[in-house]
Amino acid sequence: MKTRIVKIFSIIFIPFFLFSCINIDAEIILRQNLSGEILIKYSISKAAINIGKIDKNDNFLPLPIEEQRFREIAANVNGLTFMSYKQEETEAEIFINVRYGFTNIEALNAIVANSNDKKIEIQRRGDRTHYIQKISSQNQINEETIELAKALFPDRYVNIKLTAPQNIRTVSSGDITGNSAQVRYNLPQLLSSKNSLTWEVSW
Repeated sequence: MKTRIVKIFSIIFIPFFLFSCINIDAEIILRQNLSGEILIKYSISKAAINIGKIDKNDNFLPLPIEEQRFREIAANVNGLTFMSYKQEETEAEIFINVRYGFTNIEALNAIVANSNDKKIEIQRRGDRTHYIQKISSQNQINEETIELAKALFPDRYVNIKLTAPQNIRTVSSGDITGNSAQVRYNLPQLLSSKNSLTWEVSW
């Protein structure tokens, strides 16, 4: 089994330039038995890809592009199933849609977390179930970089939607519609957060 797991949402590990070139949408459907599906949609600037080619570094990009890479992730993780892949592009960007099925939270974490760091936890407290997702760690980014991000990349974002097996009761941030919750973080917001950022949903 490969020791390197692709870091899909490990924002704090993505270099500033690369993060500025990426938009990420994630839709997670969670069933009562904690199995489900995740759809990952992201766009990445071709400028970032071209720099990787110039440097001849296959690991330069924080997110994979080729379908085979996504298939390899599923093949190396118990409880994870590759379902579909689609790629489109314009002159400036490449758009990737990939869908996985998972049978447990450990398999889901293989997609959204570092191999040694759980990004998503499910906790039972009284009569409620709590979904807790770590969005970013404590930032050590200087003010000049944050101001640059606000000026140059205000429209880059990470968007997360969770569909739970029951109606949502509370959410730490974002919006609720029935059994779905959704939150969006833009690049300046993530970079300017001095503390670790966590999203919590309960039902």
